[in-house]
Amino acid sequence: MIIDALNKRLYTKNDKARGRWMKELLAVVWGLRTQPRRNTGVSPYFMVYGAEAVLPSYVAFGSPRVEHFDQSSADLTKELEINCTEERRLASCLRTAKYLEAIRRYHNRNVKDRSFVVDDLVLKWKTSQEGMHKPSTPWEGPFVVAEVTRPTSYRLAYPDGTRLPNS
Repeated sequence: MIIDALNKRLYTKNDKARGRWMKELLAVVWGLRTQPRRNTGVSPYFMVYGAEAVLPSYVAFGSPRVEHFDQSSADLTKELEINCTEERRLASCLRTAKYLEAIRRYHNRNVKDRSFVVDDLVLKWKTSQEGMHKPSTPWEGPFVVAEVTRPTSYRLAYPDGTRLPNS
């Protein structure tokens, strides 16, 4: 995320800004920490400190939040926020659970069940990657499905009929 945000801020089509990334890094990290996340609904800053951050631009340009600051009302508000922090964190946990469930539903909608029957030719994933180089295939075979032991579990055999020991 940080690299993507830095690339967006630094590079244009004609300008390759070498060395500028160090100046932009703090702003990018601050932005990522103070923006609300889609899955929780709150920023990581809130999750750690229990309150939303006062942005530097609020201080520099005198936003109403900064100009109308009153210490006595701020103390009262801080107490209320401390009492509600646990409730907001639990709400963000619920929101995260809903988000993950939506991702699960999206994934499961695109997954297609596949089953094999006896005498189908299949490939088997190599269990040991030792001695393999990058371009070599991670599959071995072909094998013949000799028996369906359970749904999605099969006993395999070599094409000559010799069975493999495990399903």
